[in-house]
Amino acid sequence: MSINNQLIEENRALYDSVGTIYPPEESIAISEEIINGIKCYWFQPENPHPNELIIYIHGGGYAVGSIRSHKAMVSHFAKELNRSVLFIEYSLAPEKPFPNGLNDVLNIYEWAFHQYPDHHFYLFGDSAGGGLIIKSVYEISRREIKSPKAVALISPWYNLETNNPSSENRQHLDQILNKEMVKNFAYAYAGNDLGPADPSKVHFESFPPVFIAVGTHEILFDDSIQFFEMVYKIQPKSQLKIYGAEGHVLTQMNIFSHSSQDLMMNINNFFNSTENE
Repeated sequence: MSINNQLIEENRALYDSVGTIYPPEESIAISEEIINGIKCYWFQPENPHPNELIIYIHGGGYAVGSIRSHKAMVSHFAKELNRSVLFIEYSLAPEKPFPNGLNDVLNIYEWAFHQYPDHHFYLFGDSAGGGLIIKSVYEISRREIKSPKAVALISPWYNLETNNPSSENRQHLDQILNKEMVKNFAYAYAGNDLGPADPSKVHFESFPPVFIAVGTHEILFDDSIQFFEMVYKIQPKSQLKIYGAEGHVLTQMNIFSHSSQDLMMNINNFFNSTENE
């Protein structure tokens, strides 16, 4: 499949503009740090949970997304979850395709493991960031480092082939994504052979407790259902929350909505429930 690079460039500018829909949370201190050559950002609440760190992996089809698109949303996450957040600006396709972005995430996770050996780590991400997290959990399990305490995913992109029924039968409901756009991102990221990069092709024997949130009005709806059905068999502490009449990554459009506030409360409760296990 040929890649439409112009479409990707247009989506980069558009997606960054989404980050201005609402303002960042003023009480959160945000600072930049280059870690092992990778640009990262710290989101620090005033009195966060001690010895806990959320590593946030942003969405954007593996090809768009940045601190500009996500700063406001992640600042509200840091406030509501009351935990320090490390946001990774990982390598993007098509300039740096798979496995560059995945390697950046693993690089930062391993750095955090050695830098903060007494911390509990949480992985949190949206859309393609959710796919990167799923792949990262598998790779982390193969290394001699601590696995995440828990995981939270909003509208994860689980199936790179984008051939689940919802990619067709929910298209009329989705005001954010369309199948052509998503498949263009997939091939820009993974090349003609999607398999090695596809999270849905990974066989798991274990997985940390995971909270999954998805809206009914998105073409990736079935991705969340498919992933939950897989992971619940090996991790019964996993939870799925479906938000009626909500679209892709619902918190990005309106962080103050009832659904967004409920979602953040549920993730906070979920992370809190794993603290002492």
